[in-house]
Amino acid sequence: MKKCFYVAVLVYGVLMFGLIVSCNDTVSFAEKQSAERKIINRMIAEKNIEVLKEFPKDSVFGENQFVQLNSGIYLNIVDSGNGNRAELGKTILLVRTSGEYYTSEEATSFNTFENVYEPFEFIYGQAYSIVYNETYNNYSYYYFFSAGLESILDYVGENAIVKLIVPGSSEVNIEGSKVSAGSSFQLYGDANTFIPIYYDRVRYLFY
Repeated sequence: MKKCFYVAVLVYGVLMFGLIVSCNDTVSFAEKQSAERKIINRMIAEKNIEVLKEFPKDSVFGENQFVQLNSGIYLNIVDSGNGNRAELGKTILLVRTSGEYYTSEEATSFNTFENVYEPFEFIYGQAYSIVYNETYNNYSYYYFFSAGLESILDYVGENAIVKLIVPGSSEVNIEGSKVSAGSSFQLYGDANTFIPIYYDRVRYLFY
């Protein structure tokens, strides 16, 4: 009887030790954010990006000049559009993108301007609900569509073209609450880090 008891205690101890080790192996938000920060710094250096301290008063950016917004997203405005601004809950947008997503090992290119992809379509103000509810069912939405893309409409209008760096850990404000600015892939595609995306072209069309 005692032998069975000691065996049970030993088994319990081994299981508890495994559980503790497993818990200790879990990467925290801060650790994932720090890992992503290193990747972004590498990206900025490789692309000779200049991060401006202030938003240009005339909204005119040099080719490699970006400003970091309060959300954590980096923005370069190539063309601010025709002056027509999106209306919350009314304007339907068609958005196409191209660029690279960065993991700790390498950068991988993508291009949703290609005809095999439909443009991202959403009503202004509803991008986050699409990310939260539907992106796992659509390859391109899962990887590259985010509330971060929508948030840039605070700065540009119809027919605008921008370049962006969207960190997976960045956040935007929606109705007074902070939510993730990244795509589902950026948040959950790597257990050890968030995944930043460099968009070398984002085009916004109103439909």
